[in-house]
Amino acid sequence: MGQYHHPVCIEAEEGLDPAGMDSGLKEGEQGFNRPSTPAAIVALVCARGGNMPADCSQSPLIGRWAGKRVLVQGDYAEDNDIPGWKGPRLSKLYRAMRPVEERKPKKDWRTTPIFADITHDACAFLEAACNVRYFEQEQICMDAAGKVIDRWMSTHSVQVKPVARHFGNCGVAEYVIAEGYDARDLEYLKRCGMKPEDVQRPPRSGDWHGFLPEEIPEGQRRVIVNLDTLEYLDPVIFGQVPTLAGMVSLAPKDRDLPILKKANQDNLQIIDVAGGLFVMLCHPKRRGGGDIPANAEELIAAYGGNTRDPRAKAAKLFKGVEDLKGRWRGGHILGTSEIRYEDWPTTEEVLERGNDISDKVLRYLVAISHY
Repeated sequence: MGQYHHPVCIEAEEGLDPAGMDSGLKEGEQGFNRPSTPAAIVALVCARGGNMPADCSQSPLIGRWAGKRVLVQGDYAEDNDIPGWKGPRLSKLYRAMRPVEERKPKKDWRTTPIFADITHDACAFLEAACNVRYFEQEQICMDAAGKVIDRWMSTHSVQVKPVARHFGNCGVAEYVIAEGYDARDLEYLKRCGMKPEDVQRPPRSGDWHGFLPEEIPEGQRRVIVNLDTLEYLDPVIFGQVPTLAGMVSLAPKDRDLPILKKANQDNLQIIDVAGGLFVMLCHPKRRGGGDIPANAEELIAAYGGNTRDPRAKAAKLFKGVEDLKGRWRGGHILGTSEIRYEDWPTTEEVLERGNDISDKVLRYLVAISHY
């Protein structure tokens, strides 16, 4: 068993359910998955503004958590996890998204806040921004006698090409599945319930197409900053375009970053701004299987303490970055904009006065890519 996690925002009283985004609920299952919750969190904390394609201003998701306290909350949490915390009891936050009608009377819910589940809104944004389509499949659990004892919906996803295929000039178009899926992949997706219309339909956001490569740079330059400390992450250091679109899209495969040679080449997708933000919002202590290690000792412990395991050789990569995980947990997080919005600092002001920890976060992500 491992610890399950929900990203939540305190002031907005909202949260995300990874299961509704084709992701597991453990830290590693979310942090190593794209787009999923890491990309959604980036969109949520970015300030609204700008009318260029990469600003995504038409999406109601943008800015809902901007400048507010954000954390990735586990179900093993303890109330004293954050010293001096002023807010809902941390041990109760994981269950805050449980609908009122599902809160069984026998359990004491008086100290559990009521947060809205905005997963559906996040999926609608990610469908357009990340060229993905989510679809659901009904799951049925029966007992030995064949009696149905439970039903639920599971969510799956499939990648599509960013632009629809048009048919003449009739105004009718459809999407096609992205390249890279082999016969086994397609068979699996069919078993998950994928139908042709799940691929062919436009994004649920109402946008007609996803980001075209030439549109990703067309927007305001942004960084992700912790307003409490003015520490920030600069997408440029990660080899990403410093726009909202650049941060939520998959990091370029041809990034010229020498440090990536030390990474697990099968997990390069986690080495991005979204991944860095996600791990800094998690609790630093590893409390169960699936929790991302914060240091060399925890990485080795994840392999049963076997220092001879080939993967354990990556433990040395944690030197100097052991204090990264959980560093921004519960902080006021903002994706800046070039235009002043409310009383928040602009991108230029953060670049001038803030403390850039991008290189340190980059090195930490390279280390955990071996997890």
